[in-house]
Amino acid sequence: MKRLIAALALLIPEARAQPDVDWSQAQQVHMLMVDDRFVPDQLTFQHGVPYRLLLENDGKDLHEFTAPEFFANAVLRDPGFLSQDGKDIVVQPGGAVEIELMPIHPGTFRLICVDHDWDGMVGQITVD
Repeated sequence: MKRLIAALALLIPEARAQPDVDWSQAQQVHMLMVDDRFVPDQLTFQHGVPYRLLLENDGKDLHEFTAPEFFANAVLRDPGFLSQDGKDIVVQPGGAVEIELMPIHPGTFRLICVDHDWDGMVGQITVD
């Protein structure tokens, strides 16, 4: 039985340790989602720094902030804001969503609105 438990333990991926984050120190970042563009279309974050990302949809269509690789590289205070298995944040027309996150590692990540990327609603996220 001990061997079986040990073997099963090897199959279970180790959970990513969640660092202690002082969310009261989160820096505000704002992005406007207008019909078929992000404003600004490039965001820059510092790894290890907490942020409060405010996404406002000023358009007439529903928009998504889709960045699965970025979200996989961040600690989220409330991952319940993510939909599509952690791939995006949905913002209704005239609505806003605020999410607190902290990027873990430097990198460059693609940002799209999955419903409007064909029309140029794309961007980039850089973590230094």
